[in-house]
Amino acid sequence: MISSTGRWVKVATAVLAVVILVPSMIGFGTKLYEFVQVVRSDPDGVFALTPVTNYLLASAGFFFLLLWAAANGMFRDIERPKYEMLQQEEELDRRLH
Repeated sequence: MISSTGRWVKVATAVLAVVILVPSMIGFGTKLYEFVQVVRSDPDGVFALTPVTNYLLASAGFFFLLLWAAANGMFRDIERPKYEMLQQEEELDRRLH
C-alpha cells in the first residue's frame, strides 16, 4: 500500500516529467525535421549528416542501456552497490593481512 506522501511524490514526478519531456521532444522533433529538410534541399547540408547520425546512434545506445538497466532492477536499490564494494574491500584487506 502506497502512503499519501508516496502517491503525491509519484504524481508530482509524473507531472514534472510530462511538463519537461513533452516540450523537449517537440523541440527535438522540430529540429530533426528542419535538419532533414536542409539535407534534402541543400547539397552543402549533407556535410552534417554523418556527425548527426553518429550522435543519434550513440544516444539510442545509451537510451537502450538505460532501459535495460531499469528492466533488470538496477535502480531499485541504489545504495546496495556501495555497501557491497566496502564489504569486498574489507574481505580483500583481511586476506592480504
